[in-house]
Amino acid sequence: MPSSSGVPFAAALDPVQVPPGCFPIEVVQFWRGERSPRRPYPLHWAIFVRTSPGRGNYYQVMGNIDTFTVDARHNVPLQNREAWRGSHVVGYVAPSHLHNLEVHLAQIPVVRHCRDWNCQNWVYDALKRLNFQELYTDVHLSMSRLQTQMCCLLEAWEMGEI
Repeated sequence: MPSSSGVPFAAALDPVQVPPGCFPIEVVQFWRGERSPRRPYPLHWAIFVRTSPGRGNYYQVMGNIDTFTVDARHNVPLQNREAWRGSHVVGYVAPSHLHNLEVHLAQIPVVRHCRDWNCQNWVYDALKRLNFQELYTDVHLSMSRLQTQMCCLLEAWEMGEI
């Protein structure tokens, strides 16, 4: 059943409409494998700012519970296509404000030694409440809605819809 945005699968959040001249801000997710059969690891989430067709900047938390650190990669193609499990446009940034986004992302805390915290928490914390004219994320964004949206994308990938 198409969502209200016209996508052919269930959706918890509609994609944000990106104004002309702005870069889309996407949450991208990747498969990380399984601990054991039918016990997958949580999907890896990253922020991807698409700066040109097929290329952009990645902002993500890398490492493990003891070593988490923020990693930024600029002007790179979509990474790890085999593990890609969907992406969702949650906002936009004007090119002249990309530096402001990077300063903001550098200030988002990284939590170590906490089993309840991972890259998904960092992505949500980084994106919530960016409501400026040139740097914006969906006002309806919540952790539960974002998790539901990303689960819908995973299911769509599994069904061959994306």
